Formats: sequence, C-alpha cells, structure tokens
Amino acid sequence: MAEKQRLNLSFSMTSPQQREAWRILRAIPTGRRTEAVCRAVCQADLVDTIRTVIREELQDIHITNENNTGTQAGDVDEDVLGFLRSLQDGGDIS
Repeated sequence: MAEKQRLNLSFSMTSPQQREAWRILRAIPTGRRTEAVCRAVCQADLVDTIRTVIREELQDIHITNENNTGTQAGDVDEDVLGFLRSLQDGGDIS
C-alpha cells in the first residue's frame, strides 16, 4: 500500500452546502487543508458515535410528565413555619 493516498473532490457552486464547504476550505492555508479535513471527519465520526451510544442508553428510559401532588420545591411544612414564627417572636422553642 502506498504511503500516501489521494482523494480528489469537486464542488458544485450551485449547491449552497458545497459552496460553503469550498469557501471554508479555501480559507485554510495551503499545506494545512489535509489536517483540517481529517480533523473534521474524525470529529463528525466521534459525534455520531456519541449520539448512537446515548440513544442506546436512553431507549429503555421512559419519562412521564405527571402532575406531582406531593411536596413541591418551595413548599414549607406548617411545623417548620410555626418554629420560624416562634423564633421571630422571641418565644420559647423548647
């Protein structure tokens, strides 16, 4: 196998996505384009792998949106309020 492999691409300037890719590639300094393309391809592959793993882990989790009639954040028990009132009034807390 050769030490270097070559890939030739052609971009259609009528395609907005390909035109944007061409603009981005031209902005990369000559001599650094291969590295930039490799980094982008590997990063995209990593993102796809992470998405696949997350989907697999979450497939058996069921989230429901039920109204919880129990204690809500911010709710304070009457005993706690009574205790706090007695502290404010300087009353006996024993």
